[in-house]
Amino acid sequence: MNDATATHDEPAPSRWVLYRIDDNGNEVEMRRFAGRAEAEALMCEYERRGHKQAYLVRELRA
Repeated sequence: MNDATATHDEPAPSRWVLYRIDDNGNEVEMRRFAGRAEAEALMCEYERRGHKQAYLVRELRA
C-alpha cells in the first residue's frame, strides 16, 4: 500500500528492536516496537529488575 492509500487504522511499522545480550555476547531479539521511546522504556524496566544480561535498542535499517 502506498502513502496515498494508507489509512490511520494500520499499525505503524516496527522500526525499533529490543535485544538481550547474554554472557557470551549473543544478541537475541526480544520484541519489536514502532517507537524508540517504547523500546527504551521496556529496556529500562528489564535493567531495573537486575537481570544479569545486558539490553540494547537498535533501529532496523532497510
